[in-house]
Amino acid sequence: GGGITKQADLESAEQKQLQARTAFESDYQFAQAPLQVTLTAVPGNKRVTLYWDDVAEKSEDRFIKRLGGPFRDFEGYRVYRATDAAFLDAKVITDARGVPTLLRPIAQFDLKDGIKGLHPVDINGVKFDLGNDTGLVHSFIDSTVTNGQRYFYAVTAYDFGFAAGNISPTETPINIDVDPEGNVRTGSNVVEVRPRAPVAGYLPAEVTKLEHVTGTSTGIVGFQIVDPRTVQDGHQYQITFEDTIVPGPIFDNITTKNFTVTDLTENKVELARSTQFNQGDEVPLIDGFRLTFINEDRVKLNEITSRWSDPSIYPFQFSPVQFLDIIGEQLPNDYEIVIGDVGIATSKDTSISFFKLPAKDVNFQVFNISENKPVEFAFAEIDGNDGRFTIDENDANRTDVILFLERNQAGRLVYTWQVTLNLTADGRNPASGDTLHIFLRKPFLSRDVYRFTMKGESVDAKLARAALDNIRVVPNPYVAAARWEPRNPFSSGRGPRELHFINLPQKCTIRIFNVNGVLVDTIVHDSVLDNGTEIWDMLSKDNLEIAYGTYIYHIEAPGIGEKTGTFAVIK
Repeated sequence: GGGITKQADLESAEQKQLQARTAFESDYQFAQAPLQVTLTAVPGNKRVTLYWDDVAEKSEDRFIKRLGGPFRDFEGYRVYRATDAAFLDAKVITDARGVPTLLRPIAQFDLKDGIKGLHPVDINGVKFDLGNDTGLVHSFIDSTVTNGQRYFYAVTAYDFGFAAGNISPTETPINIDVDPEGNVRTGSNVVEVRPRAPVAGYLPAEVTKLEHVTGTSTGIVGFQIVDPRTVQDGHQYQITFEDTIVPGPIFDNITTKNFTVTDLTENKVELARSTQFNQGDEVPLIDGFRLTFINEDRVKLNEITSRWSDPSIYPFQFSPVQFLDIIGEQLPNDYEIVIGDVGIATSKDTSISFFKLPAKDVNFQVFNISENKPVEFAFAEIDGNDGRFTIDENDANRTDVILFLERNQAGRLVYTWQVTLNLTADGRNPASGDTLHIFLRKPFLSRDVYRFTMKGESVDAKLARAALDNIRVVPNPYVAAARWEPRNPFSSGRGPRELHFINLPQKCTIRIFNVNGVLVDTIVHDSVLDNGTEIWDMLSKDNLEIAYGTYIYHIEAPGIGEKTGTFAVIK
């Protein structure tokens, strides 16, 4: 059947019979769903993190290809959640007859390709939702879960169908099987998981050291720990970049081309020449973590941090050198112009195009503070002839020009940047003791190298000892049932019961006594670090159902300490 009522079962059987006849008449050739992803679940405290691979995105539909349609038709992913292994609590989308037919996803991600909304071809009045051009991701965090509750998640891949061939979208199936004893077997795109608090004294995985070894980029490198269980403790990684020149209408711009991540500990390239370096891009997962970047689009002045040492000085203008056919190279450095007395430095005897720029004693020095060295410069003195960097207080067009001369990557001395002054009311020209601080926004470039070290998840015994008082039994009291208990797989009887001991140390022994001091059961807890919960089936050591009443528990954790408490069972 597949329905939830007898009538629905009959209608479902009729529909399947019709589908079988159609299949026979089509020689069992159908539109094919995308390839099935492999889904991984990471249980957390009041959250579940899911992540999956991208194999479905390489799918080709051979049936539609034979029809001459778009056969590379992958469109997106859907995420489903249920507390029932059959996903019945998620099966709430009905067809035209009111029969529950489709599952309602808790999240959906599709390509930004303009293919969105409801597909025109329906099945019994149900139209497939193709999404809203959200963009693809390969992970999802569900923070609407309850600790201890068993959840089933499925991630399906779907295509966009073939409307011209009257073919609706197809979706990968959800494969899950429950045997008569309640044991669950799942396909690669389905997981069973319980969110839970980690063990007492838990320390999460983290980045312990991030160094900007070389380079001056102002971009930001960030980290997201997706699966702390797979983080490689103590491994050092390196990020390197390649840059490229993008032609512009006036100035060519240097910008990021790609980046590479290498595990230096194992001398292994983890990610080669990736272009996912812009804000919002999803970088592929590496050893349980994902990099994030906030990048600059080009080299440009940081107008927020660049300033004169005294705000009363006339404002400055900083830009690439531009004179006839000469365009300055935009070297990604930070600078300082220090004002002193005339003779503190001498400009270079040179020219720009046909315009002579003779050497002159001046009242300023230019420094490259990124590389801690002085900068050669030419000086076009438009205002006066005294070697002072000024602007005519009565004519804004008569401003002196400082032109930077620096060696590029090829070692040639080239013009780079120029600085001029602008007039404002109540301003003044720079004088001895003043300094102009010039800071640039710089994308990740070939000169930038970052190194960082990962620390895996761990336990601190001192913190675990201090957390013994956080151990709890839930629910307490236990009244008739707990909401996280699984469905009864038998036709009669009480069915499985569960009492949870939470916030436990990683290794401990739980002993449960009745009020007379008789040992009821002993549980040995030895778990992974993310699991501070032990589930008791509420059966005695003789495999008998326990009676209602008050019970005493004693928890012994070697090297940590002991904890004693009580709980009540009300049938």
